Amino acid sequence: MTHTMTASGPARRRAWAAVMAIGATLLVGATLAAPARAAVFKDAELQSLLDAGRADDLEQLAGQRLKASPEDAQAVAALALSQLDLADPAPLRQNMQRLEQCVQRTPDEGACHYALALALVMQARGGSKLKALGSLGRVSELAQRAMTLLPEAPEPRSALQQYYLALPSFIGGGESKARALEQGVQDQNQLRLMRARVAASKKDWGGMEKELRAVRTQRPELLLELRLLWSDYGRQLMYSDQRERAVPWFEELLKSQPTQAMGAYGLGRAYDALGQYDRAVAAFERARGLTGVEQLGLERRLGSALQAKGDVAQARTVLQRCIDNRRGSAADIDDCRKRLASLGASG
Repeated sequence: MTHTMTASGPARRRAWAAVMAIGATLLVGATLAAPARAAVFKDAELQSLLDAGRADDLEQLAGQRLKASPEDAQAVAALALSQLDLADPAPLRQNMQRLEQCVQRTPDEGACHYALALALVMQARGGSKLKALGSLGRVSELAQRAMTLLPEAPEPRSALQQYYLALPSFIGGGESKARALEQGVQDQNQLRLMRARVAASKKDWGGMEKELRAVRTQRPELLLELRLLWSDYGRQLMYSDQRERAVPWFEELLKSQPTQAMGAYGLGRAYDALGQYDRAVAAFERARGLTGVEQLGLERRLGSALQAKGDVAQARTVLQRCIDNRRGSAADIDDCRKRLASLGASG
Protein backbone atom coordinates (compact mmCIF):
# COMPACT_ATOMS: atom_id res chain seq x y z
CA MET A 1 0.00 0.00 0.00
CA THR A 2 2.98 2.35 0.30
CA HIS A 3 3.06 2.93 -3.45
CA THR A 4 -0.25 4.82 -3.17
CA MET A 5 1.53 8.10 -2.56
CA THR A 6 3.51 7.90 -5.82
CA ALA A 7 0.55 7.02 -8.05
CA SER A 8 -0.10 9.05 -11.19
CA GLY A 9 -2.65 11.88 -11.38
CA PRO A 10 -5.45 9.74 -12.86
CA ALA A 11 -4.65 6.95 -10.43
CA ARG A 12 -4.85 9.35 -7.51
CA ARG A 13 -8.22 10.60 -8.71
CA ARG A 14 -9.54 7.04 -8.91
CA ALA A 15 -8.19 6.27 -5.45
CA TRP A 16 -9.76 9.44 -4.03
CA ALA A 17 -13.11 8.50 -5.53
CA ALA A 18 -12.77 5.13 -3.85
CA VAL A 19 -12.11 6.76 -0.47
CA MET A 20 -15.27 8.81 -0.84
CA ALA A 21 -17.22 5.69 -1.76
CA ILE A 22 -16.17 3.62 1.24
CA GLY A 23 -18.11 5.83 3.66
CA ALA A 24 -19.51 5.20 7.07
CA THR A 25 -20.83 1.74 6.30
CA LEU A 26 -17.33 0.28 6.65
CA LEU A 27 -17.58 -1.80 9.82
CA VAL A 28 -14.62 -3.51 11.43
CA GLY A 29 -13.74 -5.12 14.78
CA ALA A 30 -11.98 -7.86 16.83
CA THR A 31 -9.55 -9.80 19.11
CA LEU A 32 -6.87 -12.38 18.38
CA ALA A 33 -6.31 -13.83 21.84
CA ALA A 34 -9.96 -13.98 22.85
CA PRO A 35 -12.41 -16.74 21.87
CA ALA A 36 -14.28 -16.15 18.63
CA ARG A 37 -17.38 -14.01 19.05
CA ALA A 38 -20.23 -13.38 16.65
CA ALA A 39 -20.53 -9.70 17.53
CA VAL A 40 -18.42 -6.56 17.62
CA PHE A 41 -19.17 -5.88 21.28
CA LYS A 42 -18.95 -8.34 24.14
CA ASP A 43 -21.57 -6.20 25.85
CA ALA A 44 -24.97 -7.34 24.58
CA GLU A 45 -26.66 -4.00 25.28
CA LEU A 46 -24.12 -2.05 23.23
CA GLN A 47 -24.35 -4.60 20.42
CA SER A 48 -28.14 -4.50 20.29
CA LEU A 49 -28.11 -0.70 19.95
CA LEU A 50 -25.49 -0.94 17.20
CA ASP A 51 -27.47 -3.57 15.29
CA ALA A 52 -30.66 -1.52 15.54
CA GLY A 53 -29.00 1.67 14.29
CA ARG A 54 -29.99 3.52 17.47
CA ALA A 55 -27.13 6.00 17.35
CA ASP A 56 -28.56 8.44 19.88
CA ASP A 57 -29.19 5.73 22.48
CA LEU A 58 -25.78 4.18 21.85
CA GLU A 59 -24.16 7.58 22.31
CA GLN A 60 -25.97 8.19 25.58
CA LEU A 61 -25.17 4.78 27.07
CA ALA A 62 -21.52 4.86 25.97
CA GLY A 63 -21.08 8.37 27.33
CA GLN A 64 -22.45 7.34 30.72
CA ARG A 65 -20.14 4.34 30.92
CA LEU A 66 -17.12 6.32 29.78
CA LYS A 67 -17.79 8.97 32.41
CA ALA A 68 -17.88 6.27 35.08
CA SER A 69 -14.81 4.45 33.72
CA PRO A 70 -12.64 6.50 31.29
CA GLU A 71 -10.60 3.44 30.25
CA ASP A 72 -13.59 1.25 29.41
CA ALA A 73 -12.50 0.10 25.94
CA GLN A 74 -15.97 -1.00 24.87
CA ALA A 75 -17.42 2.35 25.85
CA VAL A 76 -14.62 4.21 24.01
CA ALA A 77 -15.41 2.32 20.82
CA ALA A 78 -19.18 2.60 21.21
CA LEU A 79 -19.04 6.37 21.70
CA ALA A 80 -16.85 6.77 18.64
CA LEU A 81 -19.19 4.67 16.50
CA SER A 82 -22.24 6.57 17.70
CA GLN A 83 -20.67 9.92 16.80
CA LEU A 84 -19.22 9.15 13.37
CA ASP A 85 -21.89 11.10 11.52
CA LEU A 86 -21.92 14.25 13.66
CA ALA A 87 -21.70 17.50 11.71
CA ASP A 88 -19.23 18.93 14.26
CA PRO A 89 -15.74 17.50 13.51
CA ALA A 90 -14.46 17.98 17.07
CA PRO A 91 -15.90 14.71 18.48
CA LEU A 92 -14.22 12.75 15.68
CA ARG A 93 -10.82 14.17 16.62
CA GLN A 94 -11.40 13.48 20.31
CA ASN A 95 -12.59 9.95 19.64
CA MET A 96 -9.61 9.19 17.42
CA GLN A 97 -7.24 10.16 20.23
CA ARG A 98 -9.07 7.88 22.64
CA LEU A 99 -9.14 5.06 20.11
CA GLU A 100 -5.42 5.30 19.41
CA GLN A 101 -4.81 5.07 23.16
CA CYS A 102 -7.22 2.14 23.40
CA VAL A 103 -5.44 0.22 20.64
CA GLN A 104 -2.10 0.80 22.35
CA ARG A 105 -3.36 0.05 25.84
CA THR A 106 -5.51 -2.98 25.00
CA PRO A 107 -4.29 -4.33 21.64
CA ASP A 108 -6.61 -7.34 21.85
CA GLU A 109 -9.77 -5.24 22.25
CA GLY A 110 -11.43 -5.65 18.90
CA ALA A 111 -14.04 -2.94 19.26
CA CYS A 112 -11.33 -0.28 19.27
CA HIS A 113 -9.78 -1.61 16.04
CA TYR A 114 -13.26 -1.59 14.54
CA ALA A 115 -14.03 1.97 15.52
CA LEU A 116 -10.59 3.33 14.61
CA ALA A 117 -10.86 2.01 11.05
CA LEU A 118 -14.21 3.75 10.67
CA ALA A 119 -12.89 6.96 12.17
CA LEU A 120 -9.95 6.99 9.76
CA VAL A 121 -12.31 6.64 6.82
CA MET A 122 -14.44 9.53 8.06
CA GLN A 123 -11.34 11.65 8.65
CA ALA A 124 -10.13 10.87 5.13
CA ARG A 125 -13.46 11.89 3.62
CA GLY A 126 -13.21 15.27 5.29
CA GLY A 127 -9.53 15.99 4.61
CA SER A 128 -7.12 16.49 1.74
CA LYS A 129 -6.73 13.94 -1.04
CA LEU A 130 -3.09 13.21 -0.23
CA LYS A 131 -3.84 12.72 3.43
CA ALA A 132 -6.73 10.42 2.52
CA LEU A 133 -4.59 8.30 0.22
CA GLY A 134 -1.93 8.10 2.91
CA SER A 135 -4.43 6.63 5.36
CA LEU A 136 -5.56 3.77 3.11
CA GLY A 137 -2.80 1.43 4.27
CA ARG A 138 -3.71 1.90 7.92
CA VAL A 139 -7.40 1.35 7.25
CA SER A 140 -6.56 -1.84 5.38
CA GLU A 141 -4.38 -3.12 8.21
CA LEU A 142 -7.05 -2.44 10.79
CA ALA A 143 -9.73 -4.09 8.68
CA GLN A 144 -7.66 -7.21 8.07
CA ARG A 145 -6.67 -7.39 11.73
CA ALA A 146 -10.28 -7.04 12.74
CA MET A 147 -11.48 -9.85 10.52
CA THR A 148 -8.76 -12.10 11.93
CA LEU A 149 -9.75 -11.20 15.46
CA LEU A 150 -13.48 -11.67 14.98
CA PRO A 151 -13.77 -14.57 12.51
CA GLU A 152 -17.35 -15.39 13.50
CA ALA A 153 -18.69 -11.85 13.31
CA PRO A 154 -20.00 -10.71 9.91
CA GLU A 155 -19.18 -7.01 10.40
CA PRO A 156 -15.39 -7.11 9.92
CA ARG A 157 -15.62 -9.42 6.93
CA SER A 158 -18.25 -7.19 5.33
CA ALA A 159 -16.13 -4.16 6.11
CA LEU A 160 -13.10 -5.61 4.41
CA GLN A 161 -15.24 -6.65 1.45
CA GLN A 162 -16.56 -3.10 1.08
CA TYR A 163 -12.99 -1.83 1.28
CA TYR A 164 -11.78 -4.17 -1.47
CA LEU A 165 -14.73 -3.40 -3.75
CA ALA A 166 -14.33 0.35 -3.29
CA LEU A 167 -10.63 0.36 -4.15
CA PRO A 168 -9.10 -0.58 -7.52
CA SER A 169 -6.65 -3.46 -7.62
CA PHE A 170 -3.60 -1.24 -8.09
CA ILE A 171 -3.94 0.07 -4.55
CA GLY A 172 -4.93 -3.17 -2.85
CA GLY A 173 -8.57 -3.66 -3.74
CA GLY A 174 -10.47 -5.56 -6.40
CA GLU A 175 -13.22 -8.11 -6.90
CA SER A 176 -10.97 -11.16 -6.57
CA LYS A 177 -9.95 -10.14 -3.06
CA ALA A 178 -13.57 -9.40 -2.17
CA ARG A 179 -14.70 -12.83 -3.37
CA ALA A 180 -11.90 -14.57 -1.50
CA LEU A 181 -13.45 -13.37 1.75
CA GLU A 182 -16.34 -15.81 1.20
CA GLN A 183 -14.04 -18.65 2.16
CA GLY A 184 -14.79 -20.02 5.61
CA VAL A 185 -18.24 -18.40 5.90
CA GLN A 186 -20.71 -20.99 7.17
CA ASP A 187 -23.88 -18.89 7.32
CA GLN A 188 -25.56 -19.07 3.90
CA ASN A 189 -27.41 -15.81 4.53
CA GLN A 190 -24.14 -14.00 5.19
CA LEU A 191 -22.78 -15.45 1.94
CA ARG A 192 -25.83 -14.22 0.04
CA LEU A 193 -25.35 -10.70 1.39
CA MET A 194 -21.67 -10.73 0.44
CA ARG A 195 -22.50 -11.94 -3.06
CA ALA A 196 -25.19 -9.28 -3.39
CA ARG A 197 -22.58 -6.63 -2.60
CA VAL A 198 -20.21 -7.99 -5.25
CA ALA A 199 -23.07 -8.06 -7.78
CA ALA A 200 -23.85 -4.42 -7.00
CA SER A 201 -20.23 -3.44 -7.58
CA LYS A 202 -20.52 -4.93 -11.09
CA LYS A 203 -23.95 -3.37 -11.68
CA ASP A 204 -25.37 -6.87 -11.95
CA TRP A 205 -28.71 -5.74 -10.59
CA GLY A 206 -30.52 -8.96 -11.43
CA GLY A 207 -27.92 -10.95 -9.54
CA MET A 208 -28.14 -8.59 -6.59
CA GLU A 209 -31.92 -8.86 -6.40
CA LYS A 210 -31.77 -12.65 -6.59
CA GLU A 211 -29.34 -12.88 -3.68
CA LEU A 212 -31.27 -10.42 -1.51
CA ARG A 213 -34.58 -12.19 -2.05
CA ALA A 214 -33.00 -15.46 -0.95
CA VAL A 215 -31.92 -14.14 2.47
CA ARG A 216 -33.78 -15.70 5.40
CA THR A 217 -32.28 -14.67 8.71
CA GLN A 218 -33.09 -13.37 12.18
CA ARG A 219 -29.52 -12.44 13.11
CA PRO A 220 -29.72 -8.71 13.99
CA GLU A 221 -26.33 -7.88 12.49
CA LEU A 222 -27.33 -9.52 9.19
CA LEU A 223 -30.72 -7.80 9.22
CA LEU A 224 -28.83 -4.50 9.37
CA GLU A 225 -26.79 -5.46 6.32
CA LEU A 226 -29.92 -6.61 4.55
CA ARG A 227 -31.57 -3.22 5.17
CA LEU A 228 -28.57 -1.39 3.77
CA LEU A 229 -28.20 -3.53 0.67
CA TRP A 230 -31.97 -3.65 0.10
CA SER A 231 -31.98 0.15 0.17
CA ASP A 232 -29.02 0.33 -2.21
CA TYR A 233 -30.94 -1.74 -4.74
CA GLY A 234 -34.08 0.30 -4.17
CA ARG A 235 -32.22 3.52 -4.93
CA GLN A 236 -30.92 1.97 -8.13
CA LEU A 237 -34.50 1.22 -9.13
CA MET A 238 -35.55 4.80 -8.36
CA TYR A 239 -33.11 6.23 -10.86
CA SER A 240 -33.76 3.66 -13.59
CA ASP A 241 -36.51 3.13 -16.14
CA GLN A 242 -38.04 0.73 -13.60
CA ARG A 243 -38.65 3.38 -10.95
CA GLU A 244 -42.22 2.15 -10.37
CA ARG A 245 -40.75 -1.07 -8.92
CA ALA A 246 -39.10 0.88 -6.11
CA VAL A 247 -42.42 1.35 -4.28
CA PRO A 248 -43.26 -2.36 -3.82
CA TRP A 249 -39.58 -3.06 -3.19
CA PHE A 250 -39.49 -0.76 -0.17
CA GLU A 251 -42.93 -1.92 0.93
CA GLU A 252 -41.42 -5.40 1.26
CA LEU A 253 -38.64 -4.04 3.47
CA LEU A 254 -41.11 -2.18 5.66
CA LYS A 255 -43.27 -5.29 6.00
CA SER A 256 -40.33 -7.54 6.90
CA GLN A 257 -38.73 -5.06 9.35
CA PRO A 258 -41.68 -2.92 10.49
CA THR A 259 -39.96 -1.25 13.46
CA GLN A 260 -37.06 0.01 11.36
CA ALA A 261 -37.24 3.43 9.70
CA MET A 262 -35.28 2.50 6.60
CA GLY A 263 -38.22 0.85 4.84
CA ALA A 264 -40.59 3.80 5.31
CA TYR A 265 -37.83 6.25 4.46
CA GLY A 266 -37.03 4.40 1.24
CA LEU A 267 -40.73 4.27 0.41
CA GLY A 268 -40.89 8.03 0.81
CA ARG A 269 -37.97 8.47 -1.53
CA ALA A 270 -39.57 6.13 -4.06
CA TYR A 271 -42.81 8.13 -4.05
CA ASP A 272 -40.82 11.35 -4.28
CA ALA A 273 -38.99 10.04 -7.36
CA LEU A 274 -42.40 9.37 -8.94
CA GLY A 275 -43.64 12.87 -8.14
CA GLN A 276 -46.25 11.56 -5.68
CA TYR A 277 -45.43 14.09 -3.00
CA ASP A 278 -48.40 13.59 -0.68
CA ARG A 279 -47.55 9.91 -0.38
CA ALA A 280 -43.88 10.74 0.00
CA VAL A 281 -44.60 13.08 2.91
CA ALA A 282 -46.81 10.48 4.59
CA ALA A 283 -44.09 7.83 4.31
CA PHE A 284 -41.41 10.17 5.64
CA GLU A 285 -43.62 11.11 8.59
CA ARG A 286 -44.16 7.42 9.30
CA ALA A 287 -40.38 6.88 9.28
CA ARG A 288 -39.94 9.64 11.86
CA GLY A 289 -41.37 7.46 14.63
CA LEU A 290 -39.35 4.33 13.81
CA THR A 291 -35.97 3.01 14.93
CA GLY A 292 -32.78 4.30 13.35
CA VAL A 293 -34.30 7.39 11.76
CA GLU A 294 -31.63 9.74 13.15
CA GLN A 295 -29.03 8.56 10.64
CA LEU A 296 -31.14 8.71 7.49
CA GLY A 297 -31.14 12.40 6.54
CA LEU A 298 -34.92 12.45 6.81
CA GLU A 299 -35.40 16.21 7.18
CA ARG A 300 -33.75 17.03 3.87
CA ARG A 301 -35.97 14.59 1.97
CA LEU A 302 -39.13 15.59 3.83
CA GLY A 303 -38.40 19.30 3.35
CA SER A 304 -37.86 18.76 -0.37
CA ALA A 305 -41.13 16.85 -0.73
CA LEU A 306 -43.05 19.51 1.20
CA GLN A 307 -41.53 22.20 -0.99
CA ALA A 308 -42.47 20.26 -4.14
CA LYS A 309 -46.10 19.90 -3.03
CA GLY A 310 -46.32 23.61 -2.24
CA ASP A 311 -46.49 23.46 1.56
CA VAL A 312 -44.11 26.36 2.02
CA ALA A 313 -44.66 27.03 5.72
CA GLN A 314 -44.09 23.42 6.75
CA ALA A 315 -41.16 23.12 4.35
CA ARG A 316 -39.47 26.07 6.07
CA THR A 317 -39.86 24.43 9.48
CA VAL A 318 -38.46 21.10 8.31
CA LEU A 319 -35.59 22.62 6.33
CA GLN A 320 -34.55 24.60 9.40
CA ARG A 321 -34.55 21.37 11.39
CA CYS A 322 -32.31 19.91 8.72
CA ILE A 323 -29.85 22.78 9.09
CA ASP A 324 -29.86 22.41 12.87
CA ASN A 325 -29.48 18.61 12.80
CA ARG A 326 -26.32 17.63 14.68
CA ARG A 327 -26.11 14.45 12.58
CA GLY A 328 -26.66 16.23 9.28
CA SER A 329 -24.09 15.70 6.55
CA ALA A 330 -22.42 18.71 4.97
CA ALA A 331 -24.24 17.98 1.69
CA ASP A 332 -27.63 17.76 3.41
CA ILE A 333 -27.12 20.97 5.37
CA ASP A 334 -25.91 22.85 2.30
CA ASP A 335 -28.88 21.67 0.23
CA CYS A 336 -31.34 22.62 2.99
CA ARG A 337 -29.82 26.10 3.28
CA LYS A 338 -30.23 26.64 -0.45
CA ARG A 339 -33.79 25.39 -0.41
CA LEU A 340 -34.68 27.55 2.57
CA ALA A 341 -33.16 30.60 0.89
CA SER A 342 -35.16 29.88 -2.28
CA LEU A 343 -38.37 29.99 -0.26
CA GLY A 344 -37.65 33.53 0.87
CA ALA A 345 -38.55 35.11 4.20
CA SER A 346 -41.59 33.80 6.01
CA GLY A 347 -44.51 36.07 5.83
